Order: sequence, then C-alpha cells, then structure tokens
Amino acid sequence: MRPTLLGLACWLFAVGGLCAESPVPKNHDRAIAKQPTYTSKAPLYVLLTFGPNADKSVWLVLDKSKRDAVTYDVLYVDRNADGDLTATANRLMGTSNGDATAFTLPEFRDPATGAVHKDFRVRASGKDKPDVMVSLRWQGKAKMGGGYPPDPGEYMKGSPRPETAPVVWFQGDGPFRFQRWYGGQLTIGAADELKVFLGQLGSGPSSFCAFQEHVLPDGEAVQATLVYHDKDGKERRESYDLKERC
Repeated sequence: MRPTLLGLACWLFAVGGLCAESPVPKNHDRAIAKQPTYTSKAPLYVLLTFGPNADKSVWLVLDKSKRDAVTYDVLYVDRNADGDLTATANRLMGTSNGDATAFTLPEFRDPATGAVHKDFRVRASGKDKPDVMVSLRWQGKAKMGGGYPPDPGEYMKGSPRPETAPVVWFQGDGPFRFQRWYGGQLTIGAADELKVFLGQLGSGPSSFCAFQEHVLPDGEAVQATLVYHDKDGKERRESYDLKERC
C-alpha cells in the first residue's frame, strides 16, 4: 500500500526556536500610498514581508518600459517600506536575456531590523505571465530565495491586483518551517527520495522562501515522520533523520 500522509516533525534549531511557533504572514494591509503611472496595461504585484512577526511590507511591481515591450523590464521596489513607489530610486531597469529579465540591488536594508542584506535580486522569466523569483543574501551571508512551489507546481506569478498578490516572507533568523520538494509518491519497498526546503511559508500559491545553500550546523538533521496504513489497515509511523544535503 502507498503511504497516505507524509508529516514533517518539528525540530529544534540551533537558536532554540520550535518550528511550530513561527508565524505565517496573513491579513496584510495591502493599501499602496502612492503609485506611478504604469506603462503596462497589466502591471504585476508581489508583496515581500520582513521581521520576526512578518509585519513590515515591501511592494514589488513589474512594469514595462514600452506598451509593446515583449517582457516586463521595469521594476518598482518600495525600498523604505513607506508605501510610496513614485520615488526615483524605487524604479529599476532590468537586464534582459531572452525571455528572462533580472533586476538587482547590491544592498537592501531590512525595514524591520535595519540589517543590510546583500545581492537583492528579482528575476522575471517569461512574457505575459512570467515566473517571479526574489532572492537576497541574508545579512550578507546565507542566500535565500522566494517563489518556490511544492513539487510539482509552477513557480510564483505576480498578480494583476494588490489584493491578490502573493506574499513572500524573508526571515533568515528562525524559527523555520519546511516544504516538501520531491518527485512523486513514495512507494513502500522502493528506494524513493524525499526532499524538503528549509525556510518560511508565505501566503498565496508558490510563495515559499527557502535557503539556497546549507545553513544547518554539522550534525543537525530534519526529522521526517512517515504516517501510513499497512496491509491490514493499521496506522504505522516511521521516523527518519534527513541528513543528506542537496
């Protein structure tokens, strides 16, 4: 019989926080104080949130430099989180390579803590409905990226309305959550792989923000608990330490 449920157990991180205590961003004030006059007929919105309580918001809006531009090559970033996207410094021009456009800032100041994060980057891949990925190097150290779907699934899309924009939570100090990332169902008796992302849950489809490099101390492992029913219908539980790192 195939497993009917896969649960990921909480584990104690080095800073002493449990994953169950981590908040999930929701019920954000989605009002934008000032917006520029967009060139595109359909600008695309993404909301970033910062802080241990996910309470400081930064709007991203993808736009076009020309009405007939093939890709979204302009990005507005609410860099000081005041809801005003009209400041000159908030408008970035992208660098395009085929259907993909990248926007970069060498530094980004966290509106919640004042910490400086390096290599802030937004990548829009595709034409009318591009995949959107946002990444930065948390406090200049570990790289994090937001916009991941559970597997299988599409990467994050911007929304044509602020009210339905996906929310990506950048919080690299823990506590953390997990998201499954593996290539199919697990089969009893088979050598299947189980992979998980470590990071923060966002709000909306494909909004998980994951570490993109190894951050766990040596010897630490994520514990996975497999819950299934055997051939007699009895519930069974098996726990495993996920020690290998991709």
